[in-house]
Parts: sequence; structure tokens; C-alpha cells
Amino acid sequence: MMNLPPLLYRGSVKNIRGEVSANSLLFEYSDRYSVFDWGEMPDELSEKGRALSIMGKLFFLYLENPAHWTDLFERKEILSAFENSYIESLKTSEVYARFCKEGVVHHYLKDEDVPFSSNLMKVKKIDVLRPVLHNQEYDYTPYSAKPVNTLVPLEIIFRLGLPAGNSLSKRLGANPVAWKELGFDHVPREGTFLKKPVLDFSTKLERGDRYLERNEARRIAGLNELEWNELQTMTHLIALNLFSLHQSIGLELWDGKIEMGFVEKTKDQRSFMLVDSIGIDELRLLIDGKSFSKEFLREHYKNSDWYKKLEEAKKEANMRGLDFKKLCREKYHSEPSPLPAPILDRALFVYKGYCNILSLKLQGQAPFSSEMTLQNYRARYL
Repeated sequence: MMNLPPLLYRGSVKNIRGEVSANSLLFEYSDRYSVFDWGEMPDELSEKGRALSIMGKLFFLYLENPAHWTDLFERKEILSAFENSYIESLKTSEVYARFCKEGVVHHYLKDEDVPFSSNLMKVKKIDVLRPVLHNQEYDYTPYSAKPVNTLVPLEIIFRLGLPAGNSLSKRLGANPVAWKELGFDHVPREGTFLKKPVLDFSTKLERGDRYLERNEARRIAGLNELEWNELQTMTHLIALNLFSLHQSIGLELWDGKIEMGFVEKTKDQRSFMLVDSIGIDELRLLIDGKSFSKEFLREHYKNSDWYKKLEEAKKEANMRGLDFKKLCREKYHSEPSPLPAPILDRALFVYKGYCNILSLKLQGQAPFSSEMTLQNYRARYL
């Protein structure tokens, strides 16, 4: 058992450890989980942290390998799912040529002292410049100085399709002008898979996440046009590769989110590296048209009195500039209840089963019980 460095930050689902002066950090994935931005929920999901840690490492190793890029636009699932002009624009991009030579740059650091199958991940340390709140507005001025080795203050969401209940359809509704700005000549229906995927952006470092217009996303991150275009191209390529990978293991990827950090490219332009991690919590996956993710946990709580009061608290907090969680507890006197045993068991199956499926595909071995398979999940829950 390795000696863990000091705790620097305790998040809702993972801890960050390290020495302040060090060049690396240790992610410690916990068995905690979160829904609706609440933070730590009443239950823990046994070995969820280990599963997420393994997933994250597998994705970093997969995406860094140039061999997993060179045939991307020869794969039949890509050619059949997306329109030719969209594929061609990505295939001929400088970013794709770089991926075919170097793979995706990321912050995961392989270390023999940090077991691959543990709930720990060693990563390159990057700076986090948190915007300061002034008069109910966040100040992103530090990003205008073009920092490097720093977190991009955006959550970047790729939408390969518009599944039922997706936030983009809710936000834009039947507004044809809003959809036109995203490249649509009509208002798409929910349940539609997109021939040309779209990107969406939200804040990452504010008290609560809020969706952003594209111009605001670019502005607060301090991106010039070349950087803005590169960030989008990288995200589209990663989304397509993840879509293809999941098709090969019997799952449909409809949307997901990633985070990036700034790295220096030239004196006047920066590039990006993939940071944080990718796991089932960042992806919306479907099996036989039904959710294969923690989405069913959200659905469980949507029927609760706590969820209704949480929505009211969020609206009031947004108008008054307050902490919605504190408001929900103190004014609405409501907190989430523990999960019933069947829901808890299903959650464990999702995390461990998905980790098994991914590990078998990419490493040829399963870290959890051999009973945790897609076939058994389908038989038991669908």
C-alpha cells in the first residue's frame, strides 16, 4: 500500500492529492456519486472509484495511440452514420494529421508505483484559474493573458444525437433561429441521431454550471480564432472515435463531455491536452434504445419530492445569487433519500459491467466479476 500524499481538494466524487510544490497530482476516485450538481449523495457505490479510475486510464491510452486514429475514416460505422462533407472536413484537418502521427496529448502519467487497477491516477499538474464573482458576474480577465498549463474554463459537450430529455432540445425548443445558428435548417426532433454532430459549452468553474452561447464560451476562455477552431476540431474527432469504439462493444454513444487544458504550441498560439478523465459518468450510452449509464439514477430521483424542491431552490438561487444546495436544505427542508437496494445493485452493475466490457476490448481482461457482462445486464434489467 503506497503512502498517499496530502489531500488538497475533496470533490463530490474524487479527491485530489499531492504536494503544493510538485509537478504532478494524484486523483483518488471515491465510491461517492453525484446527480443534478448536488454533490455527494447519501449512498456509496462499492468499487465505483476503482472502476472509474480504470476507465479513465483506458481511454487515455486508447486515444494517445496513433494506430487508433489512422483508420478512423475507413470504419463503416463512421461512414454510414455521418454526412460526407462533415467527415471530409475532419479527415483533411491539421489536427487529424497530428493525431495520426502523435495521438491525443493528455495529462495522465503512467507510474509503476500507482497500480493500474487501483482507484488512483497520477496526472500532470495544471493550474486552475477560478473566475472571481463581482456583482453577480464572473470575471474571466486572467484568461485574456493567454495562460498555458492551465485548465480551459469550459465543459465541452459533444452531441452525436438528441436523445429524449436532452438539455439542448429543452433549451432551444421550437426556435428555428436558435437551431439555425447551430447549422440546422429545421428544428430536429428528440430521438434524432445527427448526421453532423454539434458542440455545446457550459461553465466549469462557477458556483453552478450554466450553458453558454458560442461567442461567450470563446470570450471567457480567451481563445483566438485558430485556438477556437482547433478546440472544436479536436472535440469532434475524439467524439467520433469514442462513437466508433462503443459501436464495436455493442453500445451506442449519443453525447458526452470532456475537459481540456492549454498547452503551448507556438509563441503566438496554444494547443490543448485532454484532462480530468473520461468515464461512464461523462458519456450518454444506450443499449437496445435504453440508457446504460447513471441516467437511471437521475430518473429515480426525478420522481422524488426532493427533486421538485431542488428545482425550485435552483430557480430562486439563480435569481438571488444564492447557494441552491443551502437554500434547498434550509428553506425547503429537503435532502435526497438513500437508494433502494435494487437501484443500488443496478448502479454497481453499470459501473463494474461497463469497466469489464471496456477492459476486455482494450486489454483482454476484466477487472471485476465475470458475471458483469452486457448480456447479463440486458437479461436482468432490460
